Amino acid sequence: MTDVARILVTGAYGCIGVQTVKWLLANTSTEIVAGSREVSAERTQRCFADGDTARIKFVRLDVREQRQFEDVLTTNAITHVVHLAALQTPDCNAHRDMGLQINLAGTQNLIEAIKACRPALQRLVYASSVAIYGPRSAYSGTRVPMLSEPAPVNIYGVWKLASEHLVRLFQLETGISTVSLRPGALFGPGRDAGLTAAPTTAMKCVALEKAYEIPFRSRQDYQYAPDVGAAFGNAVTAPFSGHGVFTLPSHTVNTAEMIAAIRTAATDSGMAENFGITAGTAEVPFICDLEYEPFLNAFPKAPHTPLAQAVRESLQVFKMQRERGWLKA
Repeated sequence: MTDVARILVTGAYGCIGVQTVKWLLANTSTEIVAGSREVSAERTQRCFADGDTARIKFVRLDVREQRQFEDVLTTNAITHVVHLAALQTPDCNAHRDMGLQINLAGTQNLIEAIKACRPALQRLVYASSVAIYGPRSAYSGTRVPMLSEPAPVNIYGVWKLASEHLVRLFQLETGISTVSLRPGALFGPGRDAGLTAAPTTAMKCVALEKAYEIPFRSRQDYQYAPDVGAAFGNAVTAPFSGHGVFTLPSHTVNTAEMIAAIRTAATDSGMAENFGITAGTAEVPFICDLEYEPFLNAFPKAPHTPLAQAVRESLQVFKMQRERGWLKA
């Protein structure tokens, strides 16, 4: 794996941000600048428990402020950027103006800051989303090609798609290599908000010995959070030139299959005595069956952890969090 000089990760305390930073620490010798609107020792301890944070510099960074971007880029001699900072769908729906300023204008502010201060930037990796697609029923066939026509069903997806175009134009204007990745429904450590977080909530409830009903029974493309972090790590450090857009490796299962995987992992981990995870009856038209082979062709060292192993590892993390008092009912 190619090491790089200094990587800025925005949204570094988020689910993907934490996993990206952890992957970079484990697989490169690069210096990492972790940006977030709020920086605290408590958040650092919870997000990077028992890890070596000596190579991480935590900085306050509000993506709504272009000058802050410029200061961080120049002061820290940033060579690569992973741009993850964003509000999730529930917050975008509830606070549309803030979502616009962070999710769309924040990306433009980063781009303008790069142009203004001209750092020796070599790569920009942007976190888009499968929310740029329409519902599964909008696409025929057993697989949905990666470059199928976008049809966002909410404002979050609209802003993600618009930002993809900003990143594409940035590459054309500057020649700096760019990658836009489209994560799907993450599960595992760090996942905490949105409808598709329900399977992760179920795993947390297993660790807490609580019953929980996942409110839907639909098929979905699930992605293990550490794998997604590794995907961003590979996209920012592995050889690549030009501009690329990719969906990520996933496991397509329905809710019953996910519950079965959770039950098996709980049994293997000695946590199944009070297992009470069930599924609701709602059918949600999640996009699924997305093609992801182009990403593995471009970044062949990126992991794709088997579902059973990923669920088992997630339960162990949540058990640890419960024991430390971080995970409560």
